[in-house]
Amino acid sequence: MSFICGLYYIHEYRRVSLPLLGVQAEASIKELAAQVKLTQTYGNDATFPIEAKYTFPCPARAAVTSFVMIKQDGTRIVGSVKEKQEAKEAYDAAVAEGQQASLMDQQSADVFEVSVGNIPSKEQVQIELVYSTELSEDEDTDSIRFHLPVHIGARYGDSPKSPPKPFPFHRNVLIAPNSPTPFLTLAMSVEAIAPIAKIGCPSHSVSTELGPDPTLPNLKELPFSNYARVSLSSDSPLDKDFVLTIKSAGLDTPRCVAELHPSHDTAALGLTLVPRFKLPDLSRQEFVFMVDRSGSMGGQRIAAARKALIIMLRALPHQDSLFQILSFGSRASTLWADGSRPYNQETLEEGTRHVDSMNADYGGTEIRAALKHCFDARKKDRPMSVLVLTDGDAWDVDGVLEEVKGAVAAGTKDAYVRVSVLGIGNSASTAMCEGMARVGNGTCMMVGEDETSFTGKIARMLKAARTPPISDISVDWGREEKTTKEKSTIAGAADDDDFEIVEDAPSSEKPVEKKTLNIFDESVEDSMAVDQKPAPPAPPVVLPDFAEVQQAPFRIQSLFPNIRLNIYAILQGKTIPKTVTIRGTTADGASIELPVPVTLSHLQNTPDAPPALHALAARKIIQDLEDGKHALKESLAKPDDSDLLKRTVKASIVRLGTTYSIVSTHTSFVAIDETKPDKPPVQAVYITGVPVGGGGARHRLQPAMRFAAHSGGPPRPMVAKRAMVSGMNSAIGGGGGGSFFGAASASAAPPPPPGSSGGVLRGGAGPLRKGAPAAQQQSAPMPLMAAAPAPIASAFDARERNRERAAPMGYSSSPAPQMQMAQRSSASAQPPPPPAQTPSADPLEALARLQSFNGCFSLQVLTVVKLKSDIQAVRDVFPKGASDEVLATVLAMAFLSTKLGKGVERDSWEGIYEKAQGYVEGELAKMGVEEGVDALESKVVGLLA
Repeated sequence: MSFICGLYYIHEYRRVSLPLLGVQAEASIKELAAQVKLTQTYGNDATFPIEAKYTFPCPARAAVTSFVMIKQDGTRIVGSVKEKQEAKEAYDAAVAEGQQASLMDQQSADVFEVSVGNIPSKEQVQIELVYSTELSEDEDTDSIRFHLPVHIGARYGDSPKSPPKPFPFHRNVLIAPNSPTPFLTLAMSVEAIAPIAKIGCPSHSVSTELGPDPTLPNLKELPFSNYARVSLSSDSPLDKDFVLTIKSAGLDTPRCVAELHPSHDTAALGLTLVPRFKLPDLSRQEFVFMVDRSGSMGGQRIAAARKALIIMLRALPHQDSLFQILSFGSRASTLWADGSRPYNQETLEEGTRHVDSMNADYGGTEIRAALKHCFDARKKDRPMSVLVLTDGDAWDVDGVLEEVKGAVAAGTKDAYVRVSVLGIGNSASTAMCEGMARVGNGTCMMVGEDETSFTGKIARMLKAARTPPISDISVDWGREEKTTKEKSTIAGAADDDDFEIVEDAPSSEKPVEKKTLNIFDESVEDSMAVDQKPAPPAPPVVLPDFAEVQQAPFRIQSLFPNIRLNIYAILQGKTIPKTVTIRGTTADGASIELPVPVTLSHLQNTPDAPPALHALAARKIIQDLEDGKHALKESLAKPDDSDLLKRTVKASIVRLGTTYSIVSTHTSFVAIDETKPDKPPVQAVYITGVPVGGGGARHRLQPAMRFAAHSGGPPRPMVAKRAMVSGMNSAIGGGGGGSFFGAASASAAPPPPPGSSGGVLRGGAGPLRKGAPAAQQQSAPMPLMAAAPAPIASAFDARERNRERAAPMGYSSSPAPQMQMAQRSSASAQPPPPPAQTPSADPLEALARLQSFNGCFSLQVLTVVKLKSDIQAVRDVFPKGASDEVLATVLAMAFLSTKLGKGVERDSWEGIYEKAQGYVEGELAKMGVEEGVDALESKVVGLLA
C-alpha cells in the first residue's frame, strides 16, 4: 500500500500535517539533459511557529544547483552552498536566534532533506529547488524520456536517520482535513538539434505547442521545428510520476552540445552517442543472473522477470560459457550450490524449470550479502558478467558499492568483473542501481512502474555483457594537455623534512671533540610520560588551479553497442572547439577514431542557477571523486599519506560544490533570513536519554523532551529533529513508496500544558536493531514525562518483527529434481528434444522455450509459427539433405524478423535470432551449400501464414 505523505509537525503527541497548497514545475530540455525548477508552497495553519522537515526524491544522476526560500511577503532568501558542517552550524545558530532559515542536505545520492525553521503562524512558505539531470532513453534509441518522480521508495535496512513514530492517516492521505487538494502546474521548453517528430505524455494530459519561446532574444534565428513548449495544469493529487517522451530524428547519433558559463571563464561540453558496432562474442565467460525475489517483486514484476530470463537464457553464447542463477531477498539461494555450470542443453532445461518456479517469496532486500556470495563463488579463470534485476534498494548504498568496487579491483585483465543492473519500478533507487553499474563498469537501465515487459532492455544489457572490452578510450577536447604535474601540498610542509644534506667540512678545520653522554640525566623528562599537549591540527590542503580539462567519467571504462554513452567536460576559457574526437582500441588491436561536431546551445537557463551542462559536468566529476576515480594521489607531495589524500578529495569536492553550486556529500545549501526577531530567543535545555522498554538488544525508544521557559504568549519555536515519512509496503522488501514531491516531517513547540514550562517532542530514534553499536544505544533519547502515551506499532516495527522471524541469512541451493540425470554431450550432432514447454500466450516467450542451447529449433516450432500450406512446401525450397532442424530454425528466424518484429522491439529477440543464424550458417557450411542463410530466410517468408 502506498500513502501520500506531506509536511507535518508534532503537537500534543500527535502528528499534525501542513497543507500543501501547490506544486509548480518548470523544465527546459536541452537535447539529452534537463533543468528542472520545483516550487512547493506550504501553509502553517498552527497558532505557533514551527520547524518543518521533509524529504524529496531526485534521480542520482541529477545535480541540485539552487535552493531558495520565499517568505509570504515575497522576500526571496537565496541559499548558498557551504561545507556541510559549516552550513549546519549556520542554520542552527539562525534558528536559535529566532530567524527564519532553511537547510538542504543530501541524505543519499537520490534523496535530499530540507529543514525549514521558524515558519511563522498562519503564514505560507515556498521552497524553490532547481536541479539538472540527464534524460533516459525511451523504447527507441531516437526517443528520450523526461521523468519527474513523485515517489520515494520504502528503504530497507537501517536508515541514516531514524524512522518516525506512527501517526494516524486520513484515508491513507497525510493531508489536513482543512487543506485544499494539492495541484500541479508544469511548463516545459524543449530544444533539439534535429526537428522534433513526436511528443507524448503517457501519464497526464498536456498541452503542446511547437516552436521556440517567443521571449528568446534570437527567436528569428532559431529553426521552428526544433523547439516545443509543453504545459499542464491539474487539480489531481500527486499520485503518479509525470512522464514526457520526445522523439527526434537522430537522437541516437553522435553529438556534442556546448554551453558558456555566464559568470565563470569556462565552457561545458556534453558528448553523447549510441554506439553501433558488432564484435565477436567474448569467449570463456561466466554469466550470473541475480534476481530480486523480495515481497515487493510480486505480481507483474516477477512474471516479467521470469519471461525476460527465459529469453535471455537462450541468448547466452553456447560455446564455453558458464552460467548461474542467484535469487536474493532476506536470504539468498543459487540454482547450483557448487557454483556456475557449463551452458548446455541439460543445464538450460534445469535453468528453465528453476525460472518457472520463481515467486516473490524471499522477504526483504539484502543485496550486499548476496553480492558477496556471488563474487566469492566466481570462477577466477575467465571474465564474469553479473546481471542484477531488482525493484528495491538498501540504505547501505555505500556498502553495496564497496562490495562491487572490491570485486572489480580484484579482477585481472583476462578475468575481469562487470556488473549491470535493471532497476524495476519507481521505488528502485537510482543511487544504488546506477552506482552499481558505474563502479562495476557495466550498464544500468530503469523500467517504469507501468512497463510489464522489459525483455528488450535486459537483452541490451546481455548483449553488452557479451561484447569484448574496448580499451584506452579517450576524448580529444581540443585542448593541449599540460606536460608538467600540478601538485597539491600541505601548507607549511617542507619537501624534505625527514633529513638534511650536510656538506663535507674543509680539511683545514679541527676534528670535533668526542662528548660524554650521561645515560641517566634527571633533567631529561620521562620519555614514557603521556604528552598532555593536544595534537596539532592537520594543516589545510592547498589545491592547484582547476585543470585545463576536467572530464567525467575520469576514465571511460566501457563502450557497448546500443548503450548510450554520456561524457562531460569543463574547459577553462570560453574557446569552443569545432569538433571533439573519441579514440580507442579494440581487443584485437583495431583502432577507433570518431570526430563529432560541436553545437552551441541557445536555450536560456533558470535565473540564480548555474547552467545545466556545467551542473551536470560538476556533479559527474564529484561522483568520480566520491568513487575514488581520480589522479589526486599522483599529484600529492606525499602520495602515501592516506589522510592527506582523503582530505584532498574532500577539499576538491567542496571546491567544485561551492564553485558550481552543487549539493554533495560534503556541501549543503543554507538560506538565512537576516531579519532579527523582536523578542530574544529562549534558552533551551537538552536532556539525553537511554533506551526504555522490554529487555533484550532491541528497545523501543521514547521521545526525549526539550523544555524552555516562556514569558507568556505562544511558545517560541524549538529545533526538534526528524523525521522522514515514506510509504511503507506491507512486505519487508524495498518496493512501494510514498507518492509525493516531498515526503516530509516537521516539529513544533506546542503550547505548554497547565503547570508545566512547555515542551517540544524531539524525534525518537526508532527501534534499535540487533548488534547496534553501544554508542548508538547510549545516545538514544529518554522520556521526561511518565504519563506519555504508549506508542502504536508502526510499519517499521512490524518489519523488524518479520525479520526476526525470518530464516537467518544464509545460502542454500535449490537444484531441480533432474540434477541426477546423466548430462548429454554438448557436442552432439543431433539436437536433443526441447524442454517441456510451459504454456505461454506470448509468442516470443513460447518460441524462446523451443530453442536449444546451440541455437537450433525442432519442428515443434510449428506450434508457434503457422504456415500457409504444409511442411513439404518448405522442404521444397531448401537444398537437398537439409535437416528438419535447419528448416525449423530458418522458419523461426523468418517469424522473428517479419511477423513478431513488427510489434516487438528488436533488442528483445535479436539474441535468439543471431544464435539461430549462427547455427544455420554452420550447418550449411558442413553441407557445402553456397546459398546463404539470408536467401533461405527470404524464401520461407512468403510461406508464413
